[in-house]
Amino acid sequence: MKHPFQHVLLDKTGEYFFAAAINSVFLFKLSGSDSGDAKLLGSWTDEVDPYYTIRKHHKELLEQYEQQQKEKKEREEKLKKEAEGSNDTVNENNKRELVPEIPEEQIPTSTKQIMNKKPKLPLPGPGAPPTYTYIRDMCLSRNNRYLIVTTDNDKAVVVFEIDYSNTDGNVFKLIKRQPMSKRPSAVCTSMDDSTIIIADKFGDVYSIPMTDPTVFDDSKLKPILGHVSMLTCVQNAVDEEGKEVIMTADRDEHIRISYFPKSYVIKKILFGHREFISCFVLPKWCDGKVLVSAGGDPYICTWIWQSTGELKELKSKVSVESLVKDKLNEKHLAPEKFQNEAGDLVEFCISKIVPLNKTQQIAVIFEKIPSLFVFDLTKEGDLTFAREYPVHSDIITATASNDQFICSFDAMDQCLQFFDINDDKTLQVSPHTETLLKAIDDANDAVIGDIDEMIPLFNVYYMRKRREH
Repeated sequence: MKHPFQHVLLDKTGEYFFAAAINSVFLFKLSGSDSGDAKLLGSWTDEVDPYYTIRKHHKELLEQYEQQQKEKKEREEKLKKEAEGSNDTVNENNKRELVPEIPEEQIPTSTKQIMNKKPKLPLPGPGAPPTYTYIRDMCLSRNNRYLIVTTDNDKAVVVFEIDYSNTDGNVFKLIKRQPMSKRPSAVCTSMDDSTIIIADKFGDVYSIPMTDPTVFDDSKLKPILGHVSMLTCVQNAVDEEGKEVIMTADRDEHIRISYFPKSYVIKKILFGHREFISCFVLPKWCDGKVLVSAGGDPYICTWIWQSTGELKELKSKVSVESLVKDKLNEKHLAPEKFQNEAGDLVEFCISKIVPLNKTQQIAVIFEKIPSLFVFDLTKEGDLTFAREYPVHSDIITATASNDQFICSFDAMDQCLQFFDINDDKTLQVSPHTETLLKAIDDANDAVIGDIDEMIPLFNVYYMRKRREH
């Protein structure tokens, strides 16, 4: 049983297609519209120990334990020598010597929480929740030369240089694998591709050089900015004055715009969402002036984020509830703890927005809803619903470039769907879908025994905050 692709990515030309299944990344070259074939150029599989994080933490505890034991022994020997030289610190029974109490400030930090037993390696036993090793995210540099991959298990950012002309299968040239102290949740590059920007689940943003192979100690990396909640999206852009900025969205309904690289200087914060923000995009046909964002709210926001003076940044809130209301089912029921008395409270969220540059539209994906929704977007930020495209299964993710649009599904029998983007602003299933799917499916060696081994594919709705009071 082949595992679905949790991430898909087309390059700028639409000629090269990247797909990630579990812990493997595949690169295909898509031929022209005449033959409609997909040729596997190469692949990379992350072979990191699935218990890497557990072993790393155990090693740190073990080093701390050994240091504590060493300090304890040295302290006891010192006190013993001091006690032997004094005869006036004997207890009433003359059976043991009393030693002076050490002031708190003189106790080494590592001994303030003393571990009395040597720590054991806490590997999961039978019946424990599964441990996954998988690709969390993929990002291409703006010049299409580098692929940045983030991993789940060891919280790493893996950087590759892509050799598209290589014919021996080694298209992924590893530059470095940079571990992070917290799990990365979003990644992008600076405008000149010299720097990788990494946002994590604890609200911090870090930057590392793109091509420098140096691997830094993750504990010594310093954040360039921080939020107070999980970051969901990050992107660099250029403002109305030509200055580079970094945009960050979080679980707390905020979009912050900070200057880069002096990101401690906040340019502005965009307020308009009431639930978490899962994604935002800066469509190219709007010349970088319009930002479109969505998440857990029943609407999509459009922003003229470069507005100055009395002009308001928030352009519109376009309601989407009526589009999906009749498609909500038991998969969208709120958790039991937060259900209403009737037990029929349903919730929905938008997981991804994909710009369609050719037709100046955006494609919107709702989590666990088997339909694709396309909206027209003007250069002034006006958003209107255009058309719905029902599909055969729930959409995991999607990507677009030039005249191609590709969806990834959670269906085992057809995990991908290829669409042609037509000049009349319609999407049409490619006549080569079957040929392309077979070639890609044959190359996909991410095999699972049964559906229980599938990694989590729909995680966005977990970001919804629950208000008990």
